[in-house]
Amino acid sequence: MDAGIDCRFPGLDFIIFPDAALIMANICLIQPPIEDFYATNIRNIPLGLLHIGAMLKKHDLQLLDLRQGKPRKIPFPGELQAVAKYYRPDDASPFSLYKSYSRFGPNINRIANLIPAETDVFLIAALFTTYIHEVLEIIPLIRQKNHRATIIIGGPGTYFNPESLFDAGADFIVLGEGELAVPQLLDELEKTKPNLAAVPNLVWRSDGDIKRNPAEIITDVNELPFADYDIPGTPKYTLSGKLHAMIMASRGCPHRCKFCSIHQTFGTKYRLRSVEHVLAEMEDKIKKGFRSFDFEDDHFGGNKPWLHHFLNGIIWRFSDYDLSLQAMNGITVTNLDAEVLEKMKRAGFSSINLSLVTPDRKKQQALSRPFDTAAFTKVVQTARQIGLTVTAYLIIGLPGDTVKDNLQAILFLASLPCLIGPSLFYLVPGTPIFNELAAKGQIPDSELCYRSSYFPYTRPDYSRESAMTLFRICRIINFLKAAKDYNYQPAEYNIEKNFIVIPPNLNGKQSQITLGFALLELLKTTGKLYGTGKKKGNRYPLVVEHCDSMLLGKFLYCIYL
Repeated sequence: MDAGIDCRFPGLDFIIFPDAALIMANICLIQPPIEDFYATNIRNIPLGLLHIGAMLKKHDLQLLDLRQGKPRKIPFPGELQAVAKYYRPDDASPFSLYKSYSRFGPNINRIANLIPAETDVFLIAALFTTYIHEVLEIIPLIRQKNHRATIIIGGPGTYFNPESLFDAGADFIVLGEGELAVPQLLDELEKTKPNLAAVPNLVWRSDGDIKRNPAEIITDVNELPFADYDIPGTPKYTLSGKLHAMIMASRGCPHRCKFCSIHQTFGTKYRLRSVEHVLAEMEDKIKKGFRSFDFEDDHFGGNKPWLHHFLNGIIWRFSDYDLSLQAMNGITVTNLDAEVLEKMKRAGFSSINLSLVTPDRKKQQALSRPFDTAAFTKVVQTARQIGLTVTAYLIIGLPGDTVKDNLQAILFLASLPCLIGPSLFYLVPGTPIFNELAAKGQIPDSELCYRSSYFPYTRPDYSRESAMTLFRICRIINFLKAAKDYNYQPAEYNIEKNFIVIPPNLNGKQSQITLGFALLELLKTTGKLYGTGKKKGNRYPLVVEHCDSMLLGKFLYCIYL
């Protein structure tokens, strides 16, 4: 075959060259923007793309992280109007929820200018179904720049409706571990007759039919190269002033929690990297200036001997570097005890995130949760004694839960030395809970409504108003805990008929603390939860929040009894 002959097959235009060893593609890795009421910026590192990019060293790579930059307020989508009354941009209360609907990342015109025209392959991350619109808008922008480019979409967000991605112009979908699929796919595409059926974890279309290849997982995760933060275009991620990186020390989770979709990507087999392999990655990144690490495992600490060995290694090798360590995705509670927690503190952890979900043992068993409330309580108390700040995460509104159940769970956590991390239940396609609700016709029509900030699963005995009230109650409890722990003292304030008046020239934190005390006084004396409107000088208009009044009354009865 002559060099440069244009060979085609269904769904793809690609230039075939005679010597595969000489082929080097230009590849652009893209993390799309998102549109929502909130985003946790430091959780937005595109770790999956950085892992896949590390597998593609023979190619010219660049990363477009389109989730960076200052968020821009945009109009509420019509599908989400039901929650507009709960999210007010001018509310300065410490008990407020989200402020407004925003786009986290550049607009379409800016993205069109950023997309490189001379690029052969685009790999786009689709992490959540509810953000699939932001993926779909990028595909035609690529086609306008280079109609011959190969477009690959990867991630669990593709699980529900692959047809929409193909119809928009995507060539391939990867559902599963991309480090397996993407290099093999690119190798196949270099051949005269690609065998797409041989590529694991690949979804593709042939003659209008969607083909799903068998799922495979990486057997030995020690064979994976380190996530590559040196790919051109990768931002410098920082946390508290330190250069920050995510690291994944294990993959998979042996538990089968009914609300979790991690098995779609990583399977149920728990695969640990060796301690030396993870420490070597940390050492490599420390040499490059990284001092903050988030272990983003879904089952971090799932092997207790490994965890001891790993923490010992960090203490022994890196004690001179003032590292800040986190496990923001949560830590396996079953393997935490005083010895482990003390080592975590010495290694560089200052806080830990623990997932309780529910304190009800029967429901824990029904959800396939791996531990009980007594063990959880002991870990929280021990961690606090050691000096670790604990945030306990609770799901509000799980199917089968009642409002009373969730209030009792919140009050239980209020009694423990921890902050409460409330998570409104959201819909994840492919999970057992999603499938059960879909079979009953209880799924919203629009994927936009799957998100936590919308609270998509309402029912006659569990309204959105109740869920939002529970969310605010968690905020109130966290404020009270912080006021006690840090000895918050309000400035002088006056409560007038429709205003709170505070001294001028207070800084933002002191203003919020003062408003918090004033609003708590109103809550206790009137039984109503107020927020604030747009301030006028140092006068804050009072606005009655939309709340479940009966639920709020039960909460007040419990805390002031």
